[in-house]
Amino acid sequence: MVEKSELRAAQEGKEPFPFGELLGVPYQEVSHFRQTSGTTGTPVYVPESYESWQWRIEIWCHILWMAGFRDTDRVFVPFGYNVYVAFWEGHYAALNTPTYGLHLAETAQQMGIDPRSLGVRRMLCAGEVMPPATRKRLEDIWGADVYDHIGGTEACAWAVMCEEKEGLHIMEPYFLVEILDQETLCKEVEEGQMGVAVVTPLGRRSFPLVRFNTKDVVVKGGRNCGCGRSSQKIKGVVGRADHLRKILGVLFSASTVEELLRSEFGEINEYEIIVTKKGVMDSITLRVEPFEPLSKDKEKDLVYRLKERLKVKTNLTFEIIVANLGELPRYTLKARRFKDLREER
Repeated sequence: MVEKSELRAAQEGKEPFPFGELLGVPYQEVSHFRQTSGTTGTPVYVPESYESWQWRIEIWCHILWMAGFRDTDRVFVPFGYNVYVAFWEGHYAALNTPTYGLHLAETAQQMGIDPRSLGVRRMLCAGEVMPPATRKRLEDIWGADVYDHIGGTEACAWAVMCEEKEGLHIMEPYFLVEILDQETLCKEVEEGQMGVAVVTPLGRRSFPLVRFNTKDVVVKGGRNCGCGRSSQKIKGVVGRADHLRKILGVLFSASTVEELLRSEFGEINEYEIIVTKKGVMDSITLRVEPFEPLSKDKEKDLVYRLKERLKVKTNLTFEIIVANLGELPRYTLKARRFKDLREER
């Protein structure tokens, strides 16, 4: 199994720069390159030949078709163009992270524009976990069908949601995907169980990968789907294996909080989770920013309801802070709403 740390080690200080030992074609065949976002350390540089890039585009043709995009659609691609791959292959669709989709809607409303009036019919998201409640909020605010897909710079986009919106189809003609138990990474999990996705792209020569540990934790699905496709599915994306944390002895995933907030607390616009140490004990704080100012009584009621529902959902007791309007950060690519400050001590 290949880990990202091994990819970095194969490039750092190795020739040919910057691809090192990971280049799978002659140097002169490299037409361009991408790099990982660097959120977990030194970026990995991914060389692309014309042949390999066309392979990635072919995959995206399938992704867009499965999500209902057709040649009659006109599109908007809201992301900052740079060497991070983001949505380069999908230049032909409305693509953004879920967070940025919400941010665009918020900005439109501040300008007095109803996002539903802008004519956006479909939105394809990636880059961060999108719980069903977040997808539903995006659909409600934009009046559009919203779809999810999963992938990365190293392994490419390997699973996508079809128009049934019941999980994601693995792109089996292009990838071998194993969903392995989190403890040993040796055994395929059963349907309905969580596991780590290990991906082998089958058609990219410029940057060959065998059994790449994506560290994405997913729930294994079945093969039946109302769309008629029979490929293996995943029921959903839980989060990153390296983002799951033990807090006061409880295994915690930030996506649980997002699902709760988006589904039950419509008055909350943005949020941030902060974990710290108070003496020898862990402490977890949720900062929330409402859409509009709250009276003292409504703020007190919100704090009470949040504490109660979070305790039920996570088995943790949160400190709740209601932030002022515009106080919490906004994100254009991958949101960083979960901050474990214990690691910085």
